[in-house]
Amino acid sequence: MWKHFVALGDSFTEGIGDTVEGAELKSWVDRFAHLHTPELQYTNLAKRGLVTHEVRLKQLEQALALQPDLVSLIAGANDILKGRWNRDEYKTDMELMINRLHKSGADIIIANLPDFTVRLPLPVEQQHVVKAQLIEANEIIQSLSNEYKLYHIDCWNHPMAKDNTLWSKDLIHPNSRGYRVIAETIFNHVSVT
Repeated sequence: MWKHFVALGDSFTEGIGDTVEGAELKSWVDRFAHLHTPELQYTNLAKRGLVTHEVRLKQLEQALALQPDLVSLIAGANDILKGRWNRDEYKTDMELMINRLHKSGADIIIANLPDFTVRLPLPVEQQHVVKAQLIEANEIIQSLSNEYKLYHIDCWNHPMAKDNTLWSKDLIHPNSRGYRVIAETIFNHVSVT
């Protein structure tokens, strides 16, 4: 169905995390591409540490130049976890990227953010702030997903969000088994939608 998949984002899409027994560390992007028959050609542009504005500046034009017919855009966790959350800026950057990618004719995969507060040992006050910001980000993601009819992956309500065996020791990045679960979840979603 698709010929070239391009992934934009941060460390979650780059594939940073711990290796656990029985699962080689590969990004969900790599695993997702291998689930297709024939294997899906892909380019993973994601880089660790980027906030959404940086994803737009560093990856959008590069992605468009590759003329993909399938794109994933998962971003926002660093904006919140690095204390750089700006709701309006996030909405503007995400909307601009989605609009440009949509106009290119590519199908778009998007995912809301998981609830890091169920895992991270944050002080109670900070927990409330982070959770409120995650909810704000997810409302923007859901709204854009509805407007542009995107492939929307719900990481907030996925059982994986509360299963610590699928997360690295930092409790932020999935581990090698977690990336396999994410790839299968996304593959199953786009295959049946």
